[in-house]
Amino acid sequence: MKIGESFRISWRAITGHKLRSTLTTIGIVIGIGSIIAFMVLGGAFEEDALGGFDTEEQTLVLVQTQGNVENGFGFQTFSDPIYTASDVERIEQIDGVEYVDPDGTIPASQLRYGDESTVSFTVRIADPRSFSKNVSGSFVEGEAFAGPGETVIDTRLAESLGGNVSVGDEIQVTFSDGTRERLTVSGIFNAENQGPGVGASLWVPEDPYYNVTVETPSGERERAYTSINVWVESFEDLNHVTDQTDAYFQSGESDAERLVDDDKQIAVQTLDQLLGQVSEIFDQVTIFIAGIAGIALIVGAIGIANIMIVSVTERTREIGIMKAIGANNRDIVQLFLIESLILGVIGSIGGVGLGLGGGYLLVSFADFPMIYPTNWIVIAVVVGVGVGVVSGLYPAWRAARVDPIEALRRE
Repeated sequence: MKIGESFRISWRAITGHKLRSTLTTIGIVIGIGSIIAFMVLGGAFEEDALGGFDTEEQTLVLVQTQGNVENGFGFQTFSDPIYTASDVERIEQIDGVEYVDPDGTIPASQLRYGDESTVSFTVRIADPRSFSKNVSGSFVEGEAFAGPGETVIDTRLAESLGGNVSVGDEIQVTFSDGTRERLTVSGIFNAENQGPGVGASLWVPEDPYYNVTVETPSGERERAYTSINVWVESFEDLNHVTDQTDAYFQSGESDAERLVDDDKQIAVQTLDQLLGQVSEIFDQVTIFIAGIAGIALIVGAIGIANIMIVSVTERTREIGIMKAIGANNRDIVQLFLIESLILGVIGSIGGVGLGLGGGYLLVSFADFPMIYPTNWIVIAVVVGVGVGVVSGLYPAWRAARVDPIEALRRE
């Protein structure tokens, strides 16, 4: 039997039972649609969180405290102040280091601007040179602070204060120790792609505001920071500085290594390595969720197999007639495999359309960029077609085993 004839007979059998065929393919449609929708949402979330980072020729090495997430994916970053001023000085002596910008937060309770006030903000220290190197943001107004008495605020903080803050305005910050500082806004910074959960921030110089200290293993008290940003002189020096920094924190000479908790570790990474680590976590979570949604594909496969078995039973006499006029077992297998293949293809196409449509609605609601997971679309279609073929194997084999004489006896 020619392939074209098999397609014609199969299509006639499918369209002859439109409702049954539609219900059969719904499992495939839902399964593939769910997978595509989750891949769109996962890719859009990752692009929103990481898409603004340009790591090409980036000369930043990050030193931070990490620990594995219990009963979950990936890692957690901790903000324990364990990196001392002595650690910073030692890193600054490494060949190829341009400067070191330690990170830390200053506890604060309230911020006022005119009649507006907020308690949801974070005061952070920064080296003013680092704003021009920031890979995920830029100034929308003004510039970095020149010294004490000035501050840089981000756009989220400006919006929380009514959106009327301009360069040159004064804000009053009440720190947790009760002291109050009037600071002049030198710039408004748009810190893009900080990710969900990151609140409004303002930055000030380390001196004279930052006074967080810890007792070092030698018994002295020193300033301590939550993480360290190491800026390298050139991209060619990046690997050397990364290796030397990591070696220092593994040598037993650093205060941080002796202060860090046993269940945590000091991670020394380039920005590209860190983003790759985060991206891998996004992928793991997305695939895990999509795998759960893929259970619908198993349901769809069972549905196709069930309907094909019913179809074999209903068409036993037809199979007997085809065998009586010369059709061999291969022709019968081909006929039923093509029928299940068509059901799989229809389900795959419908699933891709449903997934892209559902994914578009989800990312539009979340205000994420639309991402088309081309690779996963191809994989989903191949899987859907494969499900159709595999589901039809047993019914096709069963149809080929029909005895033509016994089949022709049936009414």
